Amino acid sequence: MQMNNKPIFFAICFLLGCSGSYAQSAFEKPARGFTSWQPAENWEQSLLSGNGTMGAMVTGQPYEETVILSHAALYLPQKRSGKVFDQQQGLAGIKELLLAGKYKDAAVMPAKMREQQGYDDQRDPFIPAFDLKISQQSSNVKNYQRAVNFETGEAVVQWVDDLGEYTRKVFVSRADSTVVVSLKSKGKINCAINFDQRPFTWEQAAFVKAGVKQMHSVAEDNWLIFNSEFNNQYADGLKGYTGVGRLIQTGGTHQLQNGKLVVIGADEVLLLIKILPQTDLRTDVKALLKTQLSAFAGNENGAKQPDYETLLARHVKIHGPLFSQVKLDLGGSAEERNLNSEALILRGNTAVSPALIERVFDAGRYNILSATGLMPPNLQGLWSGTWTSPWSSGFTTDGNLPAAISILLPGHLPSLLKGFFNYHEKMMEAYRKESKQLYGTRGIHIPAQITTRGVETDFGPVWCLTYWTGAAGWTANSFNDYYLYTGDKAFLKDHAYPFMKEAALFYEDFLSAGSDGKLMFIPSYSPENNPAGMDSQVTINATMDVMIAKQLLRNCIAAAKILKTDAVKIALWEKMLVGMPAYEVNEDGALKEWIWEGLKDNYSHRHASQLYALYDGVDADFQANPALVKAAEVLIDKKLAFREAEGGGEMAFGLVQLGTAAAHIGNAVQAGKLLNWLASKYWTKGMGSYHNVKELFNTDISGGLPYLVTQMLCSSEPGVINVLPALPESWEKGEIEGLLLRGQITLSSLKWEKGEVHLIVKSAIDQPVKIKYKGGFKQLNLKAGSRQEVSFKW
Repeated sequence: MQMNNKPIFFAICFLLGCSGSYAQSAFEKPARGFTSWQPAENWEQSLLSGNGTMGAMVTGQPYEETVILSHAALYLPQKRSGKVFDQQQGLAGIKELLLAGKYKDAAVMPAKMREQQGYDDQRDPFIPAFDLKISQQSSNVKNYQRAVNFETGEAVVQWVDDLGEYTRKVFVSRADSTVVVSLKSKGKINCAINFDQRPFTWEQAAFVKAGVKQMHSVAEDNWLIFNSEFNNQYADGLKGYTGVGRLIQTGGTHQLQNGKLVVIGADEVLLLIKILPQTDLRTDVKALLKTQLSAFAGNENGAKQPDYETLLARHVKIHGPLFSQVKLDLGGSAEERNLNSEALILRGNTAVSPALIERVFDAGRYNILSATGLMPPNLQGLWSGTWTSPWSSGFTTDGNLPAAISILLPGHLPSLLKGFFNYHEKMMEAYRKESKQLYGTRGIHIPAQITTRGVETDFGPVWCLTYWTGAAGWTANSFNDYYLYTGDKAFLKDHAYPFMKEAALFYEDFLSAGSDGKLMFIPSYSPENNPAGMDSQVTINATMDVMIAKQLLRNCIAAAKILKTDAVKIALWEKMLVGMPAYEVNEDGALKEWIWEGLKDNYSHRHASQLYALYDGVDADFQANPALVKAAEVLIDKKLAFREAEGGGEMAFGLVQLGTAAAHIGNAVQAGKLLNWLASKYWTKGMGSYHNVKELFNTDISGGLPYLVTQMLCSSEPGVINVLPALPESWEKGEIEGLLLRGQITLSSLKWEKGEVHLIVKSAIDQPVKIKYKGGFKQLNLKAGSRQEVSFKW
């Protein structure tokens, strides 16, 4: 940042006596969190804080600090064509091409039809809100540390220089829906604070100009204000947004200087910030936010102004239990646990230690917890430092979003799924229209990638994603799983079952019988792969499509029986299940990705879609057929060989898919190898996660890695608890606490050491439960509300 009149400002600072010699402090390391010894060299390396609605990325520069602020609802409206994409008019011809083996001709059809119909709508992309800039006089830094405390949600920057000892803290309050920034020093605080637009590159300039009408920041009295208005304004979309910051200082004075608040000689500085997306520009949002920020009162000790400690305590009362109820201890050494993030990640390049697994487990849960609330986490959680994030930073339903939210139920955070459910339920009418327009069916169709509208925006002769029909069924499974974990029958009746029925209704119309009498999925799509020797991704009978439909129908039947409803539907769904094509094994002994003659497997791909039936457990077909389990193991080995050659490679959540499948079939060697790759290759110095090895900031494995760990240690289904199903040999002892299991059971503790296993479980209801482990099982009769301890040799 270029400071106008900077010499004058720094002269004032010097004359106020910000000098002296200070001993270097031994800054504290958070008990659960991490430290870092250098500021972020780019926005991806920033420290993260968030409350599920607003996010803050703290770069940690001592003298020219940038805190990038964001809001979960900030998606920049793109120009709309005013038309809808109608694929169903060409569907008969598409099916004819596929049955004739003309896959490439079928693949290009959606792109051709889109061009003919003049439909060129794009997804509204996620954008950052604005930057908070804090400029302080520079001196010689003698000691520096930045840190994140996972238990409090604070991003902390501390340093000692010739002028004093400084601490800067940032958190985003769940209690007050406010970004809180604190500056403290053992000397006086002199700084300039302002809001500024997020910079954009020359390549991004045209995009920003096309989408943003104006961005403006001002300072007035003790306030900072940022306004943005969008060019493309629609009745159902955002028109712009406003951010307001309130300066509260103890001691000293402040001046207005070129759009900045210049603080002089303060003992302490507190800045409170709110961001509000606007659907109506006629509302005086600035006045509203000022009123809200002015309402913050002092503490119970009679202080007139709000103080940092009181605001933090209110936030931690909510955030703290959400994070702290689950804990992993793999016996990491004190020395390695004390390493800063740079050193621990560097060591992971040669050996993955228990301490590294512990840290990325905690970091991932923290990231997802911080990014989930108003909406589910998008590709970047709710943070962004770029105007043009990859894939619009939307909700990618063919893998990324399911991986991100996968930790919420076993990780004892079911309440955070409310944003996920609300998001999809608000889109239902759009999903119904998509089902009709694309396939001429009833029910719902969810696109593979979405943001503000549930409409298709992905077309192309290669990635022909309009042909993927599995998103609604996969999403429905999350609704059903919420019921299995929580036992919330009202949710099952009012939310889960209605959603599941609509997803099933699509298949009732979409599926047709082939010449052998078996139902056909045509067109079909296995994200985002093509058969060997073919350059088309559209096919017939992708295994994943079959798996999703079967899972959905079974869930619908079970739910209908619980609710004592829809007997006619149950009979129809049972008949559909009988008509499904059987899973197949190829000549290598691996589970086939397509159940159609002539379609050869292609192992060299980042997805592992044909393992869908093993992502969240072991489905009935695999439980009844050991040959399928063996075929899955062979497939995982084939995929591991490809990944090993690539050094892990792109798309980390594909490793999660492989790892959870391996864990659920009890292959500890495969699961352990995949977990080690995920832990060592895909984390920033700010403990955010990447999409590829060391690139593309992305939060899906922040959920996926902790989920994989939980499933290696304890997986569940109603009435059954699988203890240590995929425990690596190197994990000789350890403990995990606080997991939620299917069947309304809490795993208070699972501890193992030297072949001895001890667990404590608590059930919300009376029920019989089988504890399964290698070498045997135990039958328990759990009583509602009581703890039961179990020990056995392993």
